[in-house]
Amino acid sequence: MKIRKAVAALTLSVSLALPLAACGTADDSATASTSTTSTESTTFTDSTSGTTGFGGGMPGGGGQGGPGGSVDVSAVTTEEQLVELIQDAYGDPGLDLHRGHQPVQDVLDEVLGISHEELHVRMDAGQGLAEVAEDLGVDPQELIDGMVAEYGVAIDTLLADGTITREEADQYLADLETAFEFRVTWDGEEATPTYSGLDT
Repeated sequence: MKIRKAVAALTLSVSLALPLAACGTADDSATASTSTTSTESTTFTDSTSGTTGFGGGMPGGGGQGGPGGSVDVSAVTTEEQLVELIQDAYGDPGLDLHRGHQPVQDVLDEVLGISHEELHVRMDAGQGLAEVAEDLGVDPQELIDGMVAEYGVAIDTLLADGTITREEADQYLADLETAFEFRVTWDGEEATPTYSGLDT
């Protein structure tokens, strides 16, 4: 009987956490429940907490843009980390249209002006970020610009400390915009590009 109750509690808490986990966040009550129910549920929570580093070095993203991840642009101190950060800007294709919201959630909240839950309802119904924006009367370029501004701090830092030149900074900024444009307008089909840095 105790096992049956534990399994039921685990099933409920996992079902509460899964919809929000797709964007890189979890409902606090669901997380608390999964972390205290059993060892298995703690493993679930850990498996959705993202990886360390900037994008995990995986083609097509898959690192900090994933569940639980949070990109700290102020921690970028090398050009290699900047390349990984731009890869992260493409989002995690494994999360379908969601592509990992947490690193850019504040931009989504500010520009779209809807709750995180409403965004999920719309995306689960098949709308991509650009479609959500347009449906709300928002130019998708506003989302792209906001995301670029958020991540662009890393480019400014490397430019200021002499790691990259002004010309390189301009190219990285253009590449960052390309990555976020892909993320916002992704059609659910196109393969996520692998970003390897500036062309030599």
